[in-house]
Amino acid sequence: LQEAGGVEANVATGYHAIEFLLWGQDLHGTGPGAGERPYTDYDLANCTGGNCDRRAEYLKSASDLLVSDLREMVNNWKEDGAARKNLVDGDANAGISTIFTGMGSLSYGELAGERMKLGLLLHDPEEEHDCFSDNTYNSHLYDAVGIRAAYHASYTRLDGTVVSGPSVSDMVKVADPAIDKELSDKLDASVAKMEAIKARALAGEAYDQQIAEGNTEGNATVQAAIDALIDQTKSIERAVGSLKLNSIAFEGSDSLDAPDKVFK
Repeated sequence: LQEAGGVEANVATGYHAIEFLLWGQDLHGTGPGAGERPYTDYDLANCTGGNCDRRAEYLKSASDLLVSDLREMVNNWKEDGAARKNLVDGDANAGISTIFTGMGSLSYGELAGERMKLGLLLHDPEEEHDCFSDNTYNSHLYDAVGIRAAYHASYTRLDGTVVSGPSVSDMVKVADPAIDKELSDKLDASVAKMEAIKARALAGEAYDQQIAEGNTEGNATVQAAIDALIDQTKSIERAVGSLKLNSIAFEGSDSLDAPDKVFK
């Protein structure tokens, strides 16, 4: 079922499949409210619409698969994991370039472009990242937090403890302290703009409402975060240059690079 018929929108596994199974479709458009799947969709004694047993079985299978996939990812990045060994044992500059490529591609093409600008251009709640649960504000915020964590090699665990180590920030700081500070400040600025989106959501205006046509303040809040991400990507490029690395191509997005194509 996953991407059946070559259609990318046919999502049958992973986080969003589970999200749909728990919340159901959000039928509120750009109005208030998320998906409202009733608990009776899983109540075998009082089932709504039938197939509650199959739905529950699907939910468990999808959840087990997600845990398995995450466990595989963790193992790949352990000290003897394949992904880590490939990065560490290869050419040093290539490994550093890989880190910057991930930061820049997520910052620009994926997050600023496909995940945010596209929905804002179309004012379309279906382009919201977490369109069933209205949890998009958290997804976007922690993408920005993750980019910053990758640069500084510092991650705060759920229990508040911090794991950290040598970072590409350390290298840029040696090569050009001004660029390191510039990028660090812009990473902080992007996180702050995402926190502004979250604050509006927690105050009662969900992300799909913020991108709604005619919501001037909400649109401006989202656009400010997009602008901050674009700005930080330019500084990522400057950081790459400061280390004299080969030119890196970040993932692009028609929403940013050729917005007219979005409406065709």
